[in-house]
This record gives sequence, structure tokens and C-alpha cells, in this order.
Amino acid sequence: MRLRAGVLGALVVVAGFSAGCNRGAMPVASPGSSDVPALLAVTGEELQERVRSSPAEVVLVNIWATWCLPCREEFPALVRLAKEIPPERLDLVLVSADFPDQAEVARQFLREQGVSFPSYIKEGKDQEFIDAVSERWSGALPATLVYDRSRRLVRFWEGGASFDEFRAAVDMAAAGEAAGKG
Repeated sequence: MRLRAGVLGALVVVAGFSAGCNRGAMPVASPGSSDVPALLAVTGEELQERVRSSPAEVVLVNIWATWCLPCREEFPALVRLAKEIPPERLDLVLVSADFPDQAEVARQFLREQGVSFPSYIKEGKDQEFIDAVSERWSGALPATLVYDRSRRLVRFWEGGASFDEFRAAVDMAAAGEAAGKG
């Protein structure tokens, strides 16, 4: 039996992952200027609805945190992917697992990385969020989920990845193939 809450529980202590209040997908802080990306609070259920409603061919969800070194290391590859693949083909959905009171730190990181599109920050109780996102997710970060055009989860992994791994996952999902990394 896998201890699903165990990994996130450890991350909760290290990162201070907190439950947030139930605001729905509302801005956590006002942007202030047009070059600062919006950061919207999202529950696991709202994230799943966001994935289902995307008009793109493939949806790649990446759950990350500013305190997570592998997350920070792989982030430039995600941004490059979003720049190289047109939005009708790829919808990159970035979800921060930072504390709600660290939203400005997350937004600053997004801006430094060149993210100009709205992104999300996890809201709600940890286990509820994990369970709503995927039964395969232990809570470890980073976590990447890739959905095909029918919104079937075709690729999932925990841990960092390279640009080539992200690109291969998107291409595989676009081709309608299913595979797992971890």
C-alpha cells in the first residue's frame, strides 16, 4: 500500500503547504502591472475542470513550488515548451504549491521566468487537493500530468524533467499514445 499523504506530509513540514480559504479561482494578489502574471487560487476540482475545458489539443499540468529545487531547475524547460508550441496545440497549466502568503514570491518567480499567462496557486486541504488531481500523485513535487485531446491522463510523473522529456510527452499525447514515466 502506498502512503499517499506521507510524501506531501513531509513536504508540508518543509514547505509549510497550507490549506487556504475557499475563494474559488480568484486572484490571490492584484497584479499591479501588466508584466506581472496573474496568480489564481485553484482547488483540485477546479483544476480538473480547467483541464477538461481547455480548447488545446494537449494539456500539460505542472505542480511546482518556489522552495523546490527540482521545480526551479525544470521551469525554464516548461517556459520554452510554451513558447515553442502554439497555444492551440499545448495548454501549459502551472500550479504553485507555495503557501498562500508566499503568493508574491511565486508571482515574482513566474515573472523572472518569463511567464506572462495566468497561473494558479493550490488552495484547499492537502489530501483533498492531491486526491482531486490524480490517484497516482503521492504529493511529491514537481508533479507533471499530461492529458490528450479527450482529456485522458496519458502521462504522469513526479520529479524533474528536461525539455526533451516534456516535448516527448506532449508529442506522445498529441499522437494519442499512452505511457507512464514513473
